[in-house]
Amino acid sequence: MILNLKLVESFMEQQIRFNDNKSLFYNRGKSALGPSPRTLCWLLEYRAQVSKALEHIFKDRLLNHFTIKLAERGIRQFIQVNQFMQFTSKDKLQLAEFYKDQFMRIWSLLQNEEAGEEVVQQFFQKHYQQLRTFLIQTNGEELFKKYTMDPHLFWVPCEEYSAALQVSWLGLDIKRLHPPVLDLGCGPQANLVHFLRRKKIEAYGMDRQVEESEDRPFLRRMGWIESSFEQEQWGTIISHLAFSNHFTHHHLKADGEPEAYAQKYMELLRALKPGGSFFYAPSVPFIESFVDQLPQYFVCRTWITPTQQMTRITRLD
Repeated sequence: MILNLKLVESFMEQQIRFNDNKSLFYNRGKSALGPSPRTLCWLLEYRAQVSKALEHIFKDRLLNHFTIKLAERGIRQFIQVNQFMQFTSKDKLQLAEFYKDQFMRIWSLLQNEEAGEEVVQQFFQKHYQQLRTFLIQTNGEELFKKYTMDPHLFWVPCEEYSAALQVSWLGLDIKRLHPPVLDLGCGPQANLVHFLRRKKIEAYGMDRQVEESEDRPFLRRMGWIESSFEQEQWGTIISHLAFSNHFTHHHLKADGEPEAYAQKYMELLRALKPGGSFFYAPSVPFIESFVDQLPQYFVCRTWITPTQQMTRITRLD
């Protein structure tokens, strides 16, 4: 059983690596995407063994678990390419169902002994077309226009900064932070969260790519749009080049979701305890001008580079 699962996992891993750094949306010529030579060999020369491995996975009801993991892996890769891609839990389940259907189609293809390389190539091209449709449905067309011009990817990654740099840029006075502290978009390594906890400060982190584990219950892998923030829950909220960066992106994006971000932004402010503060960079003046008129909040902006400001919003009541 484990051997069959490992066979399929190995098959998927090398295929993913083969297409690494290739654009799914390139339309100026022949796409570089396709099955690897090893994939073609497995599907055409060892079709009986691959078919039997898939049948065991179907029989032992491992397909759901396997495709959920594959969907999680796929979404992590999409986000690594472009941090502004956004997916909900429902999107993940939809992608898992898509992969489940693809495995069933591969199995069906393997039953046809006359199916040669051309049929396999056609299957993969249809697979990529369906992936493109999924990405456009979940993130809109605008985000992917720049990926149509080059067969290889360019990256809009999430950079993770040292705790010291974040403390400096956001002007954090560690001794005066109101607990508990939430680092929103803490990054995979949660550098600032670990730094604060070593200082005996009750700190928590939330990020789409952070790893959860029993020995780190203070870290949650989830997105901010789907999360709920209770009123007066946090003494301090910190978000360095994370939430407000995405808010700005959606504010400027033709098919973005600025309303959802504005609602979540106000929810975060209501989640502050009296006397608590929300520290973030970059500033978002298009909504801060509104917040500055509310009597319960004090807005303070500071230049941290010649072109960028950070903001601290303090709840007064």
